[in-house]
Amino acid sequence: MKILYIHNRYQYRGGEDIILEQEVAMLRRHGHTVNVLLFDNEDFTSGSLPTKILSGFKTFYNADSARRVEKAIDTFTPDIIHIHNLFYTASPAVIHVAKQRRIPVVMTMHNYRLVCASGSLMRVNEIPCERCLTQTFPLDGIRFGCFRNSHLQTAQLTAITGLHKQIGTWRSLDRLIVLTDFIRQKIVNSSLRLSPEQVIVKPNAIADLGYDVSYTREHTLLYVGRLTIEKGIRVLLEAARLYSFPLEIIGDGPLRNEVQAAADTMSNVRYSGLLDREVVIERIRQCQALIVPSIWYEGLPTVIIEAFSTGTPVICSDQPNFRTIVEENKNGIFFTMGDADALANVIRQLKTNDLMAIGKAGRVSYQDQYTEQIVYKQHVAIYESLLAQLPLIKVGS
Repeated sequence: MKILYIHNRYQYRGGEDIILEQEVAMLRRHGHTVNVLLFDNEDFTSGSLPTKILSGFKTFYNADSARRVEKAIDTFTPDIIHIHNLFYTASPAVIHVAKQRRIPVVMTMHNYRLVCASGSLMRVNEIPCERCLTQTFPLDGIRFGCFRNSHLQTAQLTAITGLHKQIGTWRSLDRLIVLTDFIRQKIVNSSLRLSPEQVIVKPNAIADLGYDVSYTREHTLLYVGRLTIEKGIRVLLEAARLYSFPLEIIGDGPLRNEVQAAADTMSNVRYSGLLDREVVIERIRQCQALIVPSIWYEGLPTVIIEAFSTGTPVICSDQPNFRTIVEENKNGIFFTMGDADALANVIRQLKTNDLMAIGKAGRVSYQDQYTEQIVYKQHVAIYESLLAQLPLIKVGS
């Protein structure tokens, strides 16, 4: 099978880039021929003012990007086109070109950008926020400046997504991949007006990080991730203040100074900053449990799958999306989202035998759902189902 991937890179390398690379490598290991067409947003960040203005208009339909895709199709003749991100330089033009060529189009949804300007169904002082979820041209996002704290940039993004809702661009996708059942329900009932059959749940895979039941664990709880409000960092720090449990925090972000100040004043908190991935994995293997205190509809945090793979117990907030990933008191432990007292009480009641059983169950969850072999079968089945019905796929369908 020949797959053409299309991806618009962000200014800074992030999780979407890593997932793309992992998928491409996985498919190539299984004998598929994969080509990757990359775009970037350099004109938006480093061009002159006239260039930036022109680039702004191109975000609706970039003819230059369309021609690049046409050339790639002519040269590579793909069976499937798979998009990971099209904002902004690639633009929705890449979908139109693929549909004109009658090539099935799959798109992976990494965030809520198509239905929420912030991309996260949250805003300051309202977490979670679903004001815009069912609106074709939501004005609340513009009113609050949800994208980059800019009313103008939010208006532009809202115009792009809203216009392409109106003309049916998003509905022309043959499949939209999301990471969990919870996200699927949100999208099926959103302003995108996709059919249930179009929205498919497929998790990301990670390599097996190894599990050894005899591994000696430290009496330390661990947080790994960005240091932001929505990640629940303030809830975590308050819980550590209420009940002095040993806590290590790994990561960086806007709340770095708050975390560092907490580490400077609380002897039970250690801030390790950013660490190499190999070191982070070793810390996950060694910790007593991993804490994921998010207060927003976070998708499928890789760190949870990494914890499952290593048999590390997971303690997470009971936000509804996590309930589709973690089973209470089986492969994880819940506490009330946003409640530092509840988190402190859960940690106070931890028992070693219970944690061992939860870690083992997490390992089973990894083996059943997140190995490359399992996810690869799900992934290629999406492609095969589209190719099987190819005569039925029509332009603009």
